[in-house]
Amino acid sequence: MKVPHGNWFESPWQDIRSGIRQVTLDTNLEHLCCTVGRVENGNEINPHSHENEQIAIVLEGECDYYVDGSMYHMTPGSWIAIPPRSVHYTHVYNSAIPCLQLSIYYPNREEYQESYRQFCQRLSQNEEKVARDEENSR
Repeated sequence: MKVPHGNWFESPWQDIRSGIRQVTLDTNLEHLCCTVGRVENGNEINPHSHENEQIAIVLEGECDYYVDGSMYHMTPGSWIAIPPRSVHYTHVYNSAIPCLQLSIYYPNREEYQESYRQFCQRLSQNEEKVARDEENSR
């Protein structure tokens, strides 16, 4: 059996919205989804909810995490468990560096995985086109 593995440091960052970029780990797991998000100061605020349970862990930087109207200040090592259907969002406003967050979702966020696969496929196609164009220009 082939076990999915990789290094997110070597993965391309997908723009999600203003001030937020994300890598979705292509784990091929049936029940879990894992993302690494980079959130910049002044990120676009987007209160939302979903059916998935989510654990968010701050790896670097700091942020305020809002869940159902309550604010939780998070620094490296902080984690928060977000219940399904809870309205939540991240606000980064005074972090010396971008806030790096690891999020784990149950059940799987298939839409994240599909969006990231399509993003990587487009990048690959663009790189192939650039290589062909460079070869043709010689």
